[in-house]
Order: sequence, then structure tokens, then C-alpha cells
Amino acid sequence: MIQRRVGRRDFFAKVAGLAGAAWALPRDATSRAASLSNPVGYATLTWPDSDLPHALDVISSRGFKGVQLLGWVSDEYGDKRFAVLQSLLKKLKLEPVALSCHGVKLHPGEKSPDLEKMRGYVEFFKGLGGHYLQVTDGGRPNVNYAATDIWDLGQHMNQLGMIAADAGLTLGYHPHFGTIGESRQGLGRVLDATDPERVKLGGSDPAEVIRTYRDRLLFFHFKDVRKDVWELAQKDRNLVRHAPCHFSEVGAGTVKFEPIISAIQAAKFEGWIIVELDPCKELAGGPDGAAERNQAAMRKLGFAV
Repeated sequence: MIQRRVGRRDFFAKVAGLAGAAWALPRDATSRAASLSNPVGYATLTWPDSDLPHALDVISSRGFKGVQLLGWVSDEYGDKRFAVLQSLLKKLKLEPVALSCHGVKLHPGEKSPDLEKMRGYVEFFKGLGGHYLQVTDGGRPNVNYAATDIWDLGQHMNQLGMIAADAGLTLGYHPHFGTIGESRQGLGRVLDATDPERVKLGGSDPAEVIRTYRDRLLFFHFKDVRKDVWELAQKDRNLVRHAPCHFSEVGAGTVKFEPIISAIQAAKFEGWIIVELDPCKELAGGPDGAAERNQAAMRKLGFAV
């Protein structure tokens, strides 16, 4: 993969004790004029799959410039409906920033991932005019994998990165909750086993990770963690693995974003910020209401949305 590296899921990063993992909007923060030039997009996963056209419309109406799509979209819109999606994105002036490649399984110690599936994602997203492909590892955070297993995992990611690069796209590794990359140590092991020119770091990370991997930053995820979940996770993160709602809108939880923004600026990272919020029935006003509140929070942080 080929671009700048950024880290990805903040909740796990924080729970795992990554330095500066959470960036909660200070409660005494005051609104300020937009001063950050990073383009801001929004992930569609908050809405049900069947609501994709509506989700895109809401994202656009809230001033977001780009979107991150889930892998299923390539199956649903990859053939006869491709032109429909392409036309809709153009009409709404939404840039296809990233595609989550959930169908590519990367389990340590197992055979090479489905390369044909990856090529399908690449062909679809390149045709759509996209930029980044996102993958996660299929390992578990509490397993002490052998160095050879981690090395093989890294080589498999390099393979995927080469496929993406050959098409002019960039592969980003997303250290997700419940994977090897959940912890700071696990994240380091995976990145050390991969080629910096083939595998970048995608998602949201604490300030320390941004400083350490500033040359591999690809794009960021901004999301916040519910206070009750955060407090429970500090005691034992295994207690929150099956909680129905881990996250909240930006600024409504415990994450401190100001140190992260400072690290982003210090790294001279000018790439995409993607606001992400997992599905949750407790969201006031549903996904639409959450998008409105996220827009306001990003504006307060200084982004032009």
C-alpha cells in the first residue's frame, strides 16, 4: 500500500492503553472558525445496508465531502447497478474515499487470503474512482502468536498491498477491536512484519502512534467512546466486548481529540478524516440525528464541514 499512515480504531487503542488513545472533545471547548484543511468524510456503517442511498444523501446534506463504504457494496453494486451508485455519488458530490474489505480474511498461521476476492474489491473501487482499501487482521488480542505466524500474516498483507498498488490504490491496515492490532504491542508486531511501501496504517490512533508512524498514515477515523463503556473497559476490556453500543457521537464520550489533532498537524498530515459511528439503537434520532451531531462536533473541532 502506498501513502501515509494513520491509525484506526480509537476505542481499542484506548482500551489497550495506547498513549493518547482517546481524544474526547473538552467539555469547555468553544466553537471556533474552521481552521483545519483536512477533507472530512463519513462512514456509512451506521445505517442498515438497505438504506445506502438514503445514507449517502444524509452524509452529503451534512456537508461531508467523502464516504467510506463497506465491502458488501461491491457485491451489490458491482455489476448492473454500478452506474447507479457512480451516478449517485457524482450527484451528491461525494468522493469514494475508502472501502472496507471485510471479505478478505487474514488469519495468522493460515493459508494466503482470497486474492481473487481482493482483486474484485480493487476492480470495483478503482472503477468507482476510490483511493483506499482497508483490511483488518483475523487474529485475537489475547493470543501470543509465534513470530513466524505474524511474519506470514505480514507477507499476506504485502501481497494484498501489491494488488492494490498495481491498480493505483493504497492498502491500509486497520487495527480493529478484537484483533491483534487491538493492543499497542500487537499493532507494532503487525506493522513490523509488513512493507511500509505496501501496507499503510488506516483509521484512528492515539497521538503517540501518529508520531511513531507518521510516514505510514493513510486516513483517520474519528469516533468517540461512551463513558460507561470506557470506565468498564479500564477495569477489564473483556467485559465490554459484547456490549450493544460501544461508541457515541464525536464529543459525546470520553475521547480527547485535541492532542490527536495537534499530532496530526505536527505530522503535516493533510489527508482524509472519516467520521465513523457503529450502529446503535440508542442513538437519538437514529443515524440521521447522529450525523447531524457529528457535523456540529467536527465544526467545533475546527474542521470545515
